[in-house]
Amino acid sequence: MDSGGRWRGLPPGPSLKHLTDPCYGVPQAQQKPALQELTQAHVESFNYAVREGLGHAVQAIPPFEFAFKDERISLTIVDAVISPPTVPKGSICKELSVYPAECRGRRSTYRGKLTADISWAVNGVSKGVIKQFLGYVPIMVKSTLCNLHGLPPKALIEHHEEPEEMGGYFIINGIEKVIRLLIMPRRNFPIAMIRPKWKARGPGYTQYGVSMHCVRGEHSATNMNLHYLENGTVMLNFIYRKELFFLPLGFALKALVSFSDYQIFQELIKGKEGDSFFRNAVSQMLRVVMDEGCSTQKQVLSYLGERFRVKLSLPDWYPSEQAAEFLFNQCICIHLKSNTEKFYVLCFMTRKLFALARGECMEENPDSLVNQEVLTPGQLFLMFLKEKMEAWLVSIKLAIDKKAQKTNVSLNNESLMKIFNLGTDLTKPFEYLLATGNLRSKTGLGFLQDSGLCVVADKLNFVRYLSHFRCVHRGADFAKMRTTTVRRLLPESWGFLCPVHTPDGEPCGLMNHLTAVCEVVTQFVYTASVPALLCSLGVTPVDGAPHRLYTECYPVLLDGIMVGWVDKDLAPSVSASLRLL
Repeated sequence: MDSGGRWRGLPPGPSLKHLTDPCYGVPQAQQKPALQELTQAHVESFNYAVREGLGHAVQAIPPFEFAFKDERISLTIVDAVISPPTVPKGSICKELSVYPAECRGRRSTYRGKLTADISWAVNGVSKGVIKQFLGYVPIMVKSTLCNLHGLPPKALIEHHEEPEEMGGYFIINGIEKVIRLLIMPRRNFPIAMIRPKWKARGPGYTQYGVSMHCVRGEHSATNMNLHYLENGTVMLNFIYRKELFFLPLGFALKALVSFSDYQIFQELIKGKEGDSFFRNAVSQMLRVVMDEGCSTQKQVLSYLGERFRVKLSLPDWYPSEQAAEFLFNQCICIHLKSNTEKFYVLCFMTRKLFALARGECMEENPDSLVNQEVLTPGQLFLMFLKEKMEAWLVSIKLAIDKKAQKTNVSLNNESLMKIFNLGTDLTKPFEYLLATGNLRSKTGLGFLQDSGLCVVADKLNFVRYLSHFRCVHRGADFAKMRTTTVRRLLPESWGFLCPVHTPDGEPCGLMNHLTAVCEVVTQFVYTASVPALLCSLGVTPVDGAPHRLYTECYPVLLDGIMVGWVDKDLAPSVSASLRLL
């Protein structure tokens, strides 16, 4: 059955036939799919976060290294597991599982235990793995970790739930809380924008820029901009721990690849070979790097590492080159794994920026649905969990230093197990986030707001209760804007957002609701085989040369990766072939 088939069989009007039904009041064998799918985006995103997502997040956490007694200590989280809600160990009871109804009645939090395997090493030599309890994390009702998962209506009634219980919410101190679906910029796509406020960022800055919301596989996110300056040069702007940093584009390109200046020049001017202004601007950007005495990739990395390492909190034994590489891994095109891919994407963004500034392309509308995506509760949960696990590693170093000031500490498995218990507990940060909706984060997680992330699932009536799970919010920052452009209902929203279900007053147009047949994608889709398929259809790889001039070709991007070039005449057939798959 298609996604909208279940809605076509609805009766034309209300009926009273169920009042005389002999089976009235008898629980059904299964729950109604239409009701369960209303909270599907919430439940499935959380299921992904605690299964595949948690494994990806653990792999993405870099080892935390520090010096202790002239030795190099390394702590690495190698695995993490979240357990279903159970009673504390040592309790005497018949039923070990904890159910949501009990937490509502006791005004407690429905939560599970987070346990991690911590590997530690001294001077690069592994000393063992310690299993450590990190804290309790809230569990979403009806998720795979919930003890209600998979129960039929009769069993749900036995556990004091409604027969059509849908889940999708958390229970914090006995109160049902819902993480809002937030509208975010489209991930890994360069969006050309005109922002007059960008002129205030410094002398020579213009209103032209290309912005990219970079998101990794485990949903860690950061924002990056390319700014066009009045003298024709480009400045790269990125954020690290809520601080803005500006870097001339030439330094970034030279640091990413070991290409010569001529090779970088040739890559940047692809498609603009006849534009003398653009050629002169590229030459000027590369000349700025040479004026600082940096002619090779190693010199540029050393130059950047010396200036940025004071902000990166890295060990003293890291050379400047490694500090610069850490900066690029954490801040610039973080969705890409290789520096070569980052180089080609920055070149593409530069060409797009100059096309915008010269009036050769239109500004893209960030308020259009095609340039937006939905941040699901599971993504927020996973991003916050990853950051707090990184903060826990830092707290262990502080605990070791504090204990070393009082007594003589020798590191072994027994002493580390005691020190691990002094680390920052993850229980309170999660409960604070869900109880208040306020985000306490050192990085900001790539969000434009740090409040209003969670709401109470109030049950004034059933339709009001359902609306919490279908609501998508543009963000608190946009409510302060005087302009009405962010509130407009655009034609491309038809079929995805309800055109009438938006409140009056301040949130009008900012708080919308998904249509009945609209589904939010919650699973990660692997596209590793797509570049080879594109090349077989006629796309020229990015490091190759097409048969025609670059001006007669379109650039091809896939998930923020520059794949190559395709002939303008061949592009329609390539597009048609992809649609048939």
